[in-house]
Amino acid sequence: MAAFDNVPAILALGDEPERITVEMVSPQYFPLLGVNAVHGRTFLAEEDGATNTNAFLLSDALWKRRFGTDPQVVGRAVRLGARSFTIVGVMPAGFNGLTDQAEGWMPFVTANGGPAGVAERGSRGFQVLGRLKPGVTVAQAQTDLDAVSRRLEAAYPGTNSKRAVEVSPLDVELFGQLRLALRTLMVAVIFVLLIACANVANLLIARSEARQREIALRTALGAGWARLLRQLVTEGCVLTALGAAAGVLLAQVAMRALVATSPVTFPSFVEPQINARVMLFTIAVSLAGGVLLGLAPAAHARIARLAEALKDSSRGSDGRRATRMRSALVVAEVSLAVVLLVGAGLMIRTVRNLVTLNPGFDPSSVLSLRISIPRGAAAATPPSTSTATPQTPAQPPPLVASARLVLDRVKTVPGVASASLVSDVPLSGGGSAIFYTAEGQPPVNAQNIPRAYVHRVTPDFFATLRVPLKAGRTFIDSESTPDSTAVVVSERVVTRFWPGQDPIGKRIKQGALTNKTPWLSIVGVVGEMKYRGLPDNPTPDPDLYFPFIDRAQQLSLVVRTSVPPASLAPSVRAAVRGVDSTITIFDVTPMNELVGQQTAQSRFTMWLMGIFAACALMLAVVGIYGVMSYLVAQRTREIGIRLALGAGGSDILRLVVGNGARMIGAGIVIGVVAAFALQRLVSSLLFGVTAADAVSLFAVALLAAVALAACYLPALRATRVSPLNALRYE
Repeated sequence: MAAFDNVPAILALGDEPERITVEMVSPQYFPLLGVNAVHGRTFLAEEDGATNTNAFLLSDALWKRRFGTDPQVVGRAVRLGARSFTIVGVMPAGFNGLTDQAEGWMPFVTANGGPAGVAERGSRGFQVLGRLKPGVTVAQAQTDLDAVSRRLEAAYPGTNSKRAVEVSPLDVELFGQLRLALRTLMVAVIFVLLIACANVANLLIARSEARQREIALRTALGAGWARLLRQLVTEGCVLTALGAAAGVLLAQVAMRALVATSPVTFPSFVEPQINARVMLFTIAVSLAGGVLLGLAPAAHARIARLAEALKDSSRGSDGRRATRMRSALVVAEVSLAVVLLVGAGLMIRTVRNLVTLNPGFDPSSVLSLRISIPRGAAAATPPSTSTATPQTPAQPPPLVASARLVLDRVKTVPGVASASLVSDVPLSGGGSAIFYTAEGQPPVNAQNIPRAYVHRVTPDFFATLRVPLKAGRTFIDSESTPDSTAVVVSERVVTRFWPGQDPIGKRIKQGALTNKTPWLSIVGVVGEMKYRGLPDNPTPDPDLYFPFIDRAQQLSLVVRTSVPPASLAPSVRAAVRGVDSTITIFDVTPMNELVGQQTAQSRFTMWLMGIFAACALMLAVVGIYGVMSYLVAQRTREIGIRLALGAGGSDILRLVVGNGARMIGAGIVIGVVAAFALQRLVSSLLFGVTAADAVSLFAVALLAAVALAACYLPALRATRVSPLNALRYE
């Protein structure tokens, strides 16, 4: 077993400090994952309990970017924040750990203040990774750890009461939502494959009809069905093998394009690649497809009557069983295509709903960036234009003074309309969770105390992001003090405790009613903002906003611009660095891009589903056209007789198109029913749509129209058949 977690750190190297993600791990972490250093070593077992361990590992990317692939890097000293470390190794290319693309690793005890911090029983700021023994299932491991949890709860009720352990496969934890998306896409691929197989099977059935005399003659001369079956299956396998070979070559190119455009970054040990397992799977699928393709014409040939097949007089006739088989394949093609088209329609509507979802603020023309102010940074005295009142501290803490000066400098940059500091920006998943109590409400037990997320902002925050003010006012400069009791709340607080009342002046406090924390007075109510992603939790906890007075080193800066935000990034960087060159700047992103990142996976899935649906539609239409053309050719004599007996062109059109319409209708009905059933399985990928969505219905109508057009063309040719030529048709 191994413990791990990640922590941001400032790499102080040269004149350009850089924020990197560092994984803190126990020494067993790397052996458990089967990864070793390519230069130097990983952590030693004795470093797990050392008080002053300063070992540090580099990722391959960090080694190349900041150390120029120096082969002598092992043994060099490097500073992370205020602490010095010694580089002991470099990890292999592509390995970025398990959390947030780590670029460095340090021993777990180092990041937790030594062995005493790790030994603290109430400390739970890490994850545990384990490898199961051979033959042990996840359910068995869960049962064993449940028993351990009960024993710990009995022995240490103060820290382990109502604490449970959840065992989950690593791939589920890493790619929970992505797994469902990939499985959905896998089903789509299988559907496209089945449609293609149905088309090829129809072709082979048609070919077997042309070879009925040959097969009947072979049978009459003593050839057994096993030998004939071998021949037909071999022909099918040759076709699928050629298709599989071409598919592997195409997949190699497509996979690189998909990985390059995918919004998900894969760890190196699960990065998609065509390996031996994929090749074996491809071979197995191609063989299975070849067998199925061979069995279809073999079954058709098996039911053909030997005597009739040897006669010349069987021209133009088609057995009812063969016709039913072809019709069944067409129905299957249409139904599979309907499912894919409905799925693509649902994803299109999901993405549209997400893109048009109101995040609670205006992200246009806003630049977001994170800054890290080192402790001990020299904070110049803020300009005289800064607001100063008797309530404002004469000498704010250095970190606060530096933050205020950064804000003042950024506001002077040409093109900046307004700017604000905030503890965390919307859509970042941030905010400190607290429990709170509303004045005048009946007391509740400890399990039902309401929870909210706290955000610290400067007065211009709501105006900068254009957050709608529902009641009251926002903060004023004089409230940015440590002892301020002003608070701005989101609408959900009012909806829960004071519906229909004026909330201004109402009071809340952190913690339970008995806590000695001061009461906070509500001065304003603002609209809900999406902090934890798009879409947000259906019933998320509300947000509380405190006047900005924070000694945190890492802060966010939101800047509304009168020019394209990205073009202003260099000037904003220069303004921040002008305050102190040791301030680290990272995650510089226009807010529109942050919003776009929230829908990236859905958009990616939508495009892939759309591609598969288009392929399915094309294959289904080609299949329908081919079958209808073949059926018209087979019924040429019948059509000629009908024409000779006085049937008109419209009668022939109704005959042929009606036959195709029945197959198409049956396929659509089956496909729609299947789509409704499958929608429930992928509901977590969807947002605000059902299988009866207008786009899905349009997709079904499109399929019906195109499929009927594919029937109409052969029918039109049938109306132009000369009765005399038709009667002579062999």
